[in-house]
Amino acid sequence: MAVLPKPRIEAIQTVTTFKMTDPRVTQTVELGPASSFGACFNTVLYFKRGDEGSDFSGWDTAGWIKDSLGKAFVDEPLLCGRLRRTQEGSKDSLEIVSNDSGCRLVEARIGISIEEFMGSEGREEAEAGLVYWKDIDQENPQYCPLFYVQVTNFQCGGYSIGISCSLLLADPPFITTFLKRWATIHSNLVSKITPTVKKPIFYLHKVSTTNPLSPSALSPSPSPCRKLARTAIFKADGAVNSNPNWLALRCVEDAEKAVEAELGPRFPLLVREKSGQVKVITIAKDDGSVRAHPGPGDHPCRMRWESFGADQIAFREGKLPTTVSQWIGTLEGFVMVSPCGGEDDEHRACVFATI
Repeated sequence: MAVLPKPRIEAIQTVTTFKMTDPRVTQTVELGPASSFGACFNTVLYFKRGDEGSDFSGWDTAGWIKDSLGKAFVDEPLLCGRLRRTQEGSKDSLEIVSNDSGCRLVEARIGISIEEFMGSEGREEAEAGLVYWKDIDQENPQYCPLFYVQVTNFQCGGYSIGISCSLLLADPPFITTFLKRWATIHSNLVSKITPTVKKPIFYLHKVSTTNPLSPSALSPSPSPCRKLARTAIFKADGAVNSNPNWLALRCVEDAEKAVEAELGPRFPLLVREKSGQVKVITIAKDDGSVRAHPGPGDHPCRMRWESFGADQIAFREGKLPTTVSQWIGTLEGFVMVSPCGGEDDEHRACVFATI
């Protein structure tokens, strides 16, 4: 199997909200003793070079993202916030606060065309290089971004936009909905480009490092975000708080059959309530007390990543991604139960069993 080249980071910027967040918003996070901060949700959108000409590339897209993403953060300031420890009496707890610290915007290049990359047998492993993620420091989480965007330029003139987000911060349905709103803002911004305004203010392609073969010294090495796990997705009737433990155990049985692998006898369960509060506990497969109190009656139905509609995210009007890839990056199996989102699914829960 041919070894694909790795993307080379050319620049890193910080993107914060267009307006100062006042008052600040907080989201409570309750972690069990053995809980990890590491799981993240990843989305990669591929855009082939179109008829815009060579003047419009991923470098231009990254420059306009600095502006459009800041505007999108105004309505969702937690996405550019930080996780911090708080003290409630004698209890050490956590919360995410919208302190406007910002997300990271990474610009990179890779020495291969999109067609070659997509057709390679090594794509599954190499795709992790198209998203940037740095594991949250469990001792000092307040310094760690929870949201990253990476724009990678391919040799053919096409590019990819990779998004990674901590699952403590948001779930896949929410992030996909946010990406659609952000893409609309971006598309409207780009549509106003005039002959006198050809390049974004934050166009770093011409000022980036000049030696394309030298290793990047612009950032610490990212944490692995490879597709080491497979995720089975389910939708079930009933609110998240109706009986998430029972729902998780029920879906695990189907998930293990679907991916032909098993979770351990005990596994972490991340529950995101409609209010945004997050709780992570550990439950056992043979917990009789959970099975004795059944949840919703209808059997959960299987879903696919395509169900969330990421293939409809257009950063330029009429320019949909040619391919979309989504996965959960984690070093351990776990289950997440969260609201499905959307008016039609207001009273339904989504279950993500990652094995």
